[in-house]
Amino acid sequence: MKPSAQRAPAVVLSGNLGPPSRSINEVALTLTRSLGRQGVRVFRFHPDRSLVDLNSRYCAHVACPNLYGDAAGLAASLVDFAEKRGERPVVFPASDGAARFLAQNEETLKSSCELACPTWSSIAEIQDKQRLLTRACDAGVPIPVTHFPKSAAELDTFAADLPYPVIIKPLMSHEWKRAEVVAAIGSVKAVVVTSPKELAEVYGKVAPLTSDLMVQEIVPGETERLLTFLGYVGRGGKTLAGCVRRKLRQFPPGFGYCCLTETVRDPEIMDLSVRLLEGLGFRGIGGVEFMRDARDGRPKLIEINARAVRTTGAAVGAGVDLPWIAYRDLTSAEPVRPTFDYAVPFRWIHLRSEVRAAVALMRKRELRPLDWLRIFRGKTVMAVWAWDDLRPSVEDLLLPLTRRIPRLAPKRFRRQTQPVPVHPEATV
Repeated sequence: MKPSAQRAPAVVLSGNLGPPSRSINEVALTLTRSLGRQGVRVFRFHPDRSLVDLNSRYCAHVACPNLYGDAAGLAASLVDFAEKRGERPVVFPASDGAARFLAQNEETLKSSCELACPTWSSIAEIQDKQRLLTRACDAGVPIPVTHFPKSAAELDTFAADLPYPVIIKPLMSHEWKRAEVVAAIGSVKAVVVTSPKELAEVYGKVAPLTSDLMVQEIVPGETERLLTFLGYVGRGGKTLAGCVRRKLRQFPPGFGYCCLTETVRDPEIMDLSVRLLEGLGFRGIGGVEFMRDARDGRPKLIEINARAVRTTGAAVGAGVDLPWIAYRDLTSAEPVRPTFDYAVPFRWIHLRSEVRAAVALMRKRELRPLDWLRIFRGKTVMAVWAWDDLRPSVEDLLLPLTRRIPRLAPKRFRRQTQPVPVHPEATV
């Protein structure tokens, strides 16, 4: 569909967490394509041209200050963009850091822009896992057994009684993205420990670097028991759209990122998610993840993402076009009709990661090639590949090759800009 000058533009925002690198932001690409296909003019605000998704035919790149190094400059840039165009753009965050930036700068931006994101008070509760779990308990949402030790001595008081294996992870996920933490334990979201001794060792490594930690039971169950509500809470505080998907495969195995998922019907997950999001005063697109406990069948809250997630494309493809619904809610005088009817099953596939995961399983003889090929039957959507938007699709497939042989990359990706300063609270 041709972009319409009658519609307000949309801005999809992200920043550089570290030096520019050739990669892809699947969240931004999903938002861009959803809105662009509806005829919305999409402007992709990012500090440089390093990301593959900036080559989508559905967006125009706008160079801007980096939200992690110059938040005030970026806020001024967004206001200037809106005022020069004489329009109120709808701004969508495409990363945790972008959601935090928009929420923290709401007072500056709200006179010029519509913000498709939660308020700062909601984000603060969601990103602090201790506060989130407390609110979940108050709302009657089941949670895993969790402890929040403040010292090695406090850890010792309960370590022997834990149901090993357990995980240790930060209260604020961005804390473990800091260079010194990565150097100590690697680039991981959580560490699995199998004994009190191992728990004490990991805690001893990490606690001096970031003291806000949690120790949590691993809710038992197969990958298929991981269920996520993908939804949108409107500006009036009511949930206007949503669907439920279950994770079928992830890469790397264990605590990796989803590479294969499909929509399912699960009224309990939907009800719990709506209750929790509305109770938090949430607004915008979000994802609520649960693990259905194999011991008693109860879903236990894992986390909330206060923005669109990588698998939002599953909802879009299944008939719940969350970015478009959010855009209409924020720009139309007419109320948006609630959308909770969606295709089941509808699969979302992150092809590069799925191939790697499948090959690993085939080598262990846990997956037969013919069984793997069946995932492409029926209704599916690819995370990146799209016939109507081939340039980022092809460049994404070539990423592993161009990283190993840099001269094969387009010239603009070889002429990197200077590294940008990293904000101490930066998140991906």
